[in-house]
Amino acid sequence: MVARTTGKDTLNVSDTVHESQIQVKTSMSIRLVRARSTSFVRLSKPFDKSVGFLSAMRIKYGSENDVQAGQTFNAIRIGGKDVDEVGFSLIAQKQSAWSNLKVISLNGLCLNGISSRPLQLASRRNAVAEVIGLGLRCEELDLGRNLLENWYDVVAICSALSKLQILKLNGNRLRDVFANVAELEAPLVKLQSLSLANMALHWDEALILCTQERFPMLQTLSLAFNPLGTPTKVSFTLSIPSLTRLDLTSCGITSLDQIMSISQGTNLTTLILRSNPLQTLSTTPGLKFTNLRTLDLTSTLLPNLTSLSPIPTLFPPLESLQTSQTPLSTSHPESRLLTIARLPQLTTLNHTPIPAHERLNSELYYLNLIANLLLSAQTPALEHQIIHIDHSQYQYLCSKHGEPANIQERNRNRARQSTAHISSTDPQKSQQQREDNEEDRSPPPMSLAAHLCTFTLHLNHHHNNNNNTTTTHAQTQTLTLPLPTIISVYALKGVVGRLFRIAPMRVRLVLETEEWDPVPAAKPADGDWGCGSEDEGSFSSSSSSSAESQEDDDGHGTNGNRLQKRGKKKKKKKKKKKKKKPLWVRREVEISDSVRRVEDWVEGRREARVRVEERALGDEEKRVVWAWEKGDQVR
Repeated sequence: MVARTTGKDTLNVSDTVHESQIQVKTSMSIRLVRARSTSFVRLSKPFDKSVGFLSAMRIKYGSENDVQAGQTFNAIRIGGKDVDEVGFSLIAQKQSAWSNLKVISLNGLCLNGISSRPLQLASRRNAVAEVIGLGLRCEELDLGRNLLENWYDVVAICSALSKLQILKLNGNRLRDVFANVAELEAPLVKLQSLSLANMALHWDEALILCTQERFPMLQTLSLAFNPLGTPTKVSFTLSIPSLTRLDLTSCGITSLDQIMSISQGTNLTTLILRSNPLQTLSTTPGLKFTNLRTLDLTSTLLPNLTSLSPIPTLFPPLESLQTSQTPLSTSHPESRLLTIARLPQLTTLNHTPIPAHERLNSELYYLNLIANLLLSAQTPALEHQIIHIDHSQYQYLCSKHGEPANIQERNRNRARQSTAHISSTDPQKSQQQREDNEEDRSPPPMSLAAHLCTFTLHLNHHHNNNNNTTTTHAQTQTLTLPLPTIISVYALKGVVGRLFRIAPMRVRLVLETEEWDPVPAAKPADGDWGCGSEDEGSFSSSSSSSAESQEDDDGHGTNGNRLQKRGKKKKKKKKKKKKKKPLWVRREVEISDSVRRVEDWVEGRREARVRVEERALGDEEKRVVWAWEKGDQVR
């Protein structure tokens, strides 16, 4: 619509009059077609004159000459009285030193370009050289809501700032984008962030501006509040490999097919699609964001949880998701639980981290919900749709937490019915069916049953006899119970103390393992080294010599007999002594007091034997135990 008002300051786009019906002059072209009122300015009204870059700098930050002369630009009056500024001279002096400014904001100053009037190429280069001579070290520049209409004016200003990293052009209106960017200018090598919000750009114009040749190091791009949902005749591809963040807030995007061009030449990790009329995430096959980790769908029109089903396929490494202020989150009270259960790769939902216990509760709730749907299904086709189409995470959740109990009972009933039917027809198949049903089913690794261990606890009580106090007899008390190994040692001692009526601080637990260790041989004392063998040898030698002498004296012994005896003695000395077999004892490990889990000692065993002992306590510990036992007696 092109129009000029004659007595009307506002014009509703939905009620506009066609140009052929009235005689009006063409003065403005409306590109943002929205059902809202538009303001017009009368030509008789005075308007602000456009300024150049240096003039805008003097208006906003002043100059060193103005500060030294004490010139003030705007007098402050409150209630008809002048107000003096105290202490602002130092701030004005710092701002007037343009070379020290890191952030320059020239927003809304009617900036027309490097100069207030259009310049030829030679004059434009002289103006750029003049700005370069100031030695500006600006890193962030805001040129929003100005009168910039040509892209080469933007390039001229940015080329004079060698350290520029962030550029904001929000609210400007560029004319003839395809004609103004025909000649290739010098690339902005250090620019990392570019904001082109609310500039009435279409997809083809935005993509021809944002190219790798102009911004080789661009990382963040904002195209918010532009009519990107409008179909265009020419198709371009956003090919900036360094781009990681893209903001498409309120761009009228109704389908992800409209942004297919950004998924091919970029490595996006953050995509913002808030305030777009998106009702589904289904796209044509082939569209995939392989590096995307953060997706913002705030204030979209996603109707239900089924609309989130394509996310694992479209965004495989997604970790953070925002779905607040959507029909999905407002109409379903349990939307957070079901969203967490449907997307197992998520770590943050609506800016809130997902702890392990919340994910466990969400997945169990979702699993029971699917089980109820399966029980209510009447046909196998409906069950197939529930498992494979509507709730595709069912198989994964069953492998992680186990099949729900009601589903297991239903399957057993079906198996019994089929077995009864088979037994009536074929006995051999019936036997095979029973063997298959009796196979060992190990519990799921994440369930509580997978962490159960059967503990055999035994405690020896020593009692004195009534008649004779020196003799005692032992009485063993044994208990067997299953306990989860994920509890702490303190919790285990509390349970044991409650069962054996012992204060937990007195309890000492000794784990009797199935491993055996050899007992080292006892070493003799220092004064006993070599006493036994030498004495025995001397005793035998003395006894044998006395026997020989007795035989000689009596005359009964002969030389042959003596030689035979000596030979036998030498053979006995040559015989090696037999080694004694080592003793073996069961290895015992004391379960020390700590907050560690019991599974650190049990080490995955399904059965464990633990000896319970009572240990001595100090004075302070005795007071605590006395208070505990007193309270236990009261209970």
